[in-house]
Amino acid sequence: MKIETKIELKDYIKLMFILTYRKGSIIFSSIMGVFLAVITVATLTGDMVGSDGFPVMPLVLSMVILIVIPASVYYSATKNYNTHSRLQETITYEIDHQLIRSIGESFNSEMDWSKMHKVLELNSWFLLYQNKMVANLIPKQAMGEQRHELREIIKKQNIKYKLKKD
Repeated sequence: MKIETKIELKDYIKLMFILTYRKGSIIFSSIMGVFLAVITVATLTGDMVGSDGFPVMPLVLSMVILIVIPASVYYSATKNYNTHSRLQETITYEIDHQLIRSIGESFNSEMDWSKMHKVLELNSWFLLYQNKMVANLIPKQAMGEQRHELREIIKKQNIKYKLKKD
């Protein structure tokens, strides 16, 4: 199977937000950020009984959680994309039952399935993790019906995987 991909900045940023906001700690923090924002608004409008003064701490914490975290994800993703030229290249993946070949404009690599850490399928992506931190990013929009074939190849490998149901 042969898949040709080109990852755009907007798609990469969206993927980084998806990966960040699917972590339990970030979900919990976001809920706490909304809760603190509600407390701040209730205090400022005088709807909270027994509240005196300006709610500095809840305001600061809610701002950090609801503004700084997403801004840092956006900034980090943009910087990472712009400084790693391989993310911007057209990459052709040749995938079969033995190997994953990735051929870019400035590189050519092969990886045996047995060396793969895990595979994660998201709504719009396949992430082929080489280790806990490094993954090959394959957008589904570049695949068409080949995603069914890729799922079958993945299922036959002796690796961890989490795939979507058709």
